[in-house]
Amino acid sequence: MTAPTTPHQCTEKDCPGCVGTCIFNTTLGGCFCNCEEFAFGDACVFGENDTSADIDPENRPTRNATFTLRILMDFDAAFEDINSPQSLEFIKTLMQELEALCKEADPQNFKTVQVIKLSSGSVLAESVVDYLYANNETQIQFVNNQLDGVLTKILNDTSNLNKISQVFNASVTLKELTFEPPEITNITDLKPFVNCTKFAQYTAEVINGQWQCVGPCKTNPDYCHQHGECFNNIKEGPVCRCFETSLKQYYGQQCDLFRYGPGFYGALFGSLAGALLLVIMIVIAVIAKKRYMGVWKTTNPYNRRLSAFDEEFFDFSETGDHNFGAAGTYTSQGSRQHL
Repeated sequence: MTAPTTPHQCTEKDCPGCVGTCIFNTTLGGCFCNCEEFAFGDACVFGENDTSADIDPENRPTRNATFTLRILMDFDAAFEDINSPQSLEFIKTLMQELEALCKEADPQNFKTVQVIKLSSGSVLAESVVDYLYANNETQIQFVNNQLDGVLTKILNDTSNLNKISQVFNASVTLKELTFEPPEITNITDLKPFVNCTKFAQYTAEVINGQWQCVGPCKTNPDYCHQHGECFNNIKEGPVCRCFETSLKQYYGQQCDLFRYGPGFYGALFGSLAGALLLVIMIVIAVIAKKRYMGVWKTTNPYNRRLSAFDEEFFDFSETGDHNFGAAGTYTSQGSRQHL
């Protein structure tokens, strides 16, 4: 029987530069950086353009309601001290019922409910319930305009009151319920509580009715001058991955510099070499044609006869008398024809 193996504990050294959580992957057999929902990349250093803004629950504003339940039972004098053992035991029992009812009114935004006072007149249990203002316009309007009606209906519901009655073996009724005026009227009022500082150069914006942290690549779409792809480094700010081909290459922090690639010079010199070769071929063709024409003239018999005729016909080197067609003898005194 083999002893069970203990899971590998990953450390920061196993995931250098990891912004997420370094965990062990049994399938891969090694440690890797596990990213949060908004991050990606091998080290989880890149963030999405839009991610939910961080609103600290401890500092987030709430809307409070105060309500009082009348429990028809004898008032114990010890209840006058809210911290007495009898009071604490009574409150503990009541809180188990109240928390479920108050949470039912708004499960997403319910924060706490506390019994703050026990007074006589049977037993009057005064309580305060807090509801958070969510980072959502629809839920804010629900807390401001509908929650009071929903909570009143729940606390007045006979079946709910009967549950409390069974616990204390006494009749229970809702005496009063009062909501404080809204501290937040709409989503823009939450701006002082929005925090995007954990993302480098992110800014807060309202998108689709909620605050979101917007990356610098989205707020400055021309950061890479349309010559590269922009990435939101959540630790350092925007970074560019410049476009590069064999013909041209962009570089620089914002892809604002340009140089020709090796392919461009290859194409350029190739074109020049092709053009030079064409010129050489044309020159060779012209020279060859001229030489061929010269050889043709000297070797063709017809051309030779024409040449001989030209030489004889146009030869005027003899200066003696000439007989231009008439039969007879020509002298210096005149001509004498032969009969």
